Amino acid sequence: MAEKKPGKIQTGRAALAGGAALVLLVVAIYLIYRYEPAVALGEYLASRINPVIFLALMLVLPVVGIPITIFLVLVGIKFGIVQGLLLSAAIMPCHMALTYYLVHSFLRKWISALLKPYNVSIPKLKGRENRLRALIFMLIPGLPYAVKNNLLALAEVGFVPYMIINWLAQFGLSIPFIILGGAVMEMDRKILTAAVALLLAGYLSQAYLRKKYGNPV
Repeated sequence: MAEKKPGKIQTGRAALAGGAALVLLVVAIYLIYRYEPAVALGEYLASRINPVIFLALMLVLPVVGIPITIFLVLVGIKFGIVQGLLLSAAIMPCHMALTYYLVHSFLRKWISALLKPYNVSIPKLKGRENRLRALIFMLIPGLPYAVKNNLLALAEVGFVPYMIINWLAQFGLSIPFIILGGAVMEMDRKILTAAVALLLAGYLSQAYLRKKYGNPV
């Protein structure tokens, strides 16, 4: 029997953890909707958290590893679905561009060392023929947002394809979380149900990609 590589074990466990986290998130959202603390949270975000400060934190913290999911749900709660989507669509390319710049600066060795605990080898995705593999890599679950941004930047992908592939995958995966936050704030059962359905469909699609392609790099 072939021995499993550490990287696959690590990402496999992370994918299972991601699935468990998704279930817990759905349960938490149901409880929030059922008992309406989201109204108090929304009022707090509106009255106590300056929009500029919130957006500044959202702009900086995910780059250094803070889970972006937190901000995606909160931006939906604070700004609503439409504005939340537009703001996230504008902010995420800033994360990606900054990450690409840092990876290709004197910090490259230090960033590579920080990625070692994930036991994932740096992919080689240079050239047009590898763009589909790069997109699949970004869509497969198991690694955090910031880690994927760094790995793709390290993969010898040019800046323009890096930005396009990364944004299509990462922003596409973020949409259900933003809708979820807006739906909880508005207490709209139909939108909430649609958001949960999108989350589940997205996770099942990612699981399918992982089963079919494994580690595409």
